[in-house]
Amino acid sequence: MEYSKLPIFLIKLKSMLDDQCNQHIISWNNQGNKVIIHQIDEFKSSILPLYFKSTNYSSFQKQLNNYGFKNFKQSSRQCEFYNQFWTHDYQRIHLIIRKKHNLEDVNSTSNFMSSLLLLISNQKQLMANIEMIHRQQSMISQNIYQLHTESIKQQDLIINLPELQI
Repeated sequence: MEYSKLPIFLIKLKSMLDDQCNQHIISWNNQGNKVIIHQIDEFKSSILPLYFKSTNYSSFQKQLNNYGFKNFKQSSRQCEFYNQFWTHDYQRIHLIIRKKHNLEDVNSTSNFMSSLLLLISNQKQLMANIEMIHRQQSMISQNIYQLHTESIKQQDLIINLPELQI
């Protein structure tokens, strides 16, 4: 079995289970067909940070769900996860496939959010441009008024020029 072709999540889960130091926190059941997390709190604080960027336990559960694992919660401190292809001998591990609809939903949501953020950014830029144009228009209007006032003064001066020469 070539494990390098497996999804990273499954490789990390396998590593957790294979590490003898973790056996009191996470292990196989006696039949070797369920993963048992014996101490959820300790799993959250000491195991998750070693293997994943996110130490959020619900994210870990969602990943398990995405790969077809069923949760058999036994108590608030312990739970079991089952997937028909996930066994202690890893013989059928290659048959575990991530649910496609979740991936499509994530991609769809991600694309939507990216588009929305781009739209918001463009809207902010347009608003800034409109504000700049408004300021420029106001300055131009003031200049036109000043030029018009100056023009009237010069016209008056030209009209009164012959009187001043006498």
